[in-house]
Amino acid sequence: MLIRTLLIFLFLSLSAVADPWKGYPYNSSEIPSKAKPDEKILKHYLKKYISARTKEDFTIKIKANDDYKKLNFKLITDFDYDKIVVDKQMDKSAMLSYLMYEDGNVVIDVINEKYKKNFKNKTLYVSNSVGKSLVSYITGHAICKGYIGNIHQPIDWDVLENTLYEGQPIINFLNMASGDQQYVDDMSGLINSKRWVNNVSIKSVMKKELKNSKVGKLKYNYSNVDTNIVISYLVAKMGNKEFKKMVKEILVDKVGIEYKVNLFRKHTYGSFVSRYDYLRISIAMLEDWNNNTCEGQYLKSLYENKIQKGENDYGGTDGFNITTSYAGQFHTDIEGIENRPIFVMDGFGGQSHVIDFERNRIISIMAIHRNYDWKKLVYKKIH
Repeated sequence: MLIRTLLIFLFLSLSAVADPWKGYPYNSSEIPSKAKPDEKILKHYLKKYISARTKEDFTIKIKANDDYKKLNFKLITDFDYDKIVVDKQMDKSAMLSYLMYEDGNVVIDVINEKYKKNFKNKTLYVSNSVGKSLVSYITGHAICKGYIGNIHQPIDWDVLENTLYEGQPIINFLNMASGDQQYVDDMSGLINSKRWVNNVSIKSVMKKELKNSKVGKLKYNYSNVDTNIVISYLVAKMGNKEFKKMVKEILVDKVGIEYKVNLFRKHTYGSFVSRYDYLRISIAMLEDWNNNTCEGQYLKSLYENKIQKGENDYGGTDGFNITTSYAGQFHTDIEGIENRPIFVMDGFGGQSHVIDFERNRIISIMAIHRNYDWKKLVYKKIH
C-alpha cells in the first residue's frame, strides 16, 4: 500500500512538472506579466499574437508602395560589446527583435533565431500599448492639417455629453489625466461593470457606465479609455474616408513603410506593424523633432505639458516603470536621466521603442514576453 501511494505521488509530481500550461490557460489572450513560461508556451503565444492580425476588425489596413524608405545600415561587428550583450539576451529571453539606430544608420540588427520560423522581417506583430503613441502621433498630424485646433482645445463630441469627459481639452486625454480614476483603471477596466474597455465602443461606455459621471482630480491614471476616446473622436471628427486618407499619407508618403500595416482594432489603439516599420515610425518622429516641423513642435509641446506619474504598483525596471512622467501617450523622464527629452513607447509583453532626441538614437525591441533585461539593453545604452 505504501509503495502504491508513493508511486501515485511520484506520478502526480512528474505530471505537474511536465505540464507547461499549468497557470496559463491555453486559450487566454496573453501571457501574464509575471509568468515564467517555457519555450512551448512562448511559441504557442507567438503564433497566437501573429494570427490575430488576420482575425481582428481593423479600422485601417494600408499597403506599402514599392518606393518605401530605405534604411541605411552600418552594423557593428559581432565582437563589439554592445552586440555581445544583445546576443546573450536573445539566447536567454523571449525577445524577438532588437534594432539600434543612431545618427542615420542601423548599427545593430538582430532577430531571434529561436523564433525565426514564425517571426520574420515582414511579420506584422502586435503593438499592444505602443499603439497609444501612434494614436498621439497621428493626432499631431490632425492638428497640423487643421482638423483640430491644438492640444488645449476641448473635444467637441456629443458622445461625451453628460459624462465626466465633457468639455475637457485633448491634452487631458493624451496625458491620461481626465479625472476618471473613480470609474476606470488599467487592471480592472470599467470598475463598476468589469467590462474590458477594448472590447466595447466608447459610445457604449458613455451610455452605460459613465452617464452622469463626475470628474475627479485631474491626475495621471493609466487606462485605455482616454486613448480610445482620442482615436474614436478623430474618426468621428474627420470621417472615415478622410481619416484613412490622412493616415495613409503619414505612413506611406512620410514614414515610408515597407510592409502593410493593420491599425486601430475597432477604433482602439491596437495595431500590427513589422519590425523595420516600427523603426521607420520612430525615425519619422525623430526627424520631425530635429527639423522642428509642425509635427515636431507638437511632440515638443507634449514634452512641455508632461505630467508626473506618481506611484504605481507594477514594479519592474522597464520603460513603463522606470519613467517618472507621461507626455501625451509617451513615457518620459527616465530615472537618472530626467529633464532630457527621451520618449518611450511601451507595450505589454516587452514591446519597447525608445527615442533619444538629443543623441539621435533609437532602440527598438519586440518580444513575446518581457523577460529580458531592459536596463542592459536600453538604459545603459542611452544613459
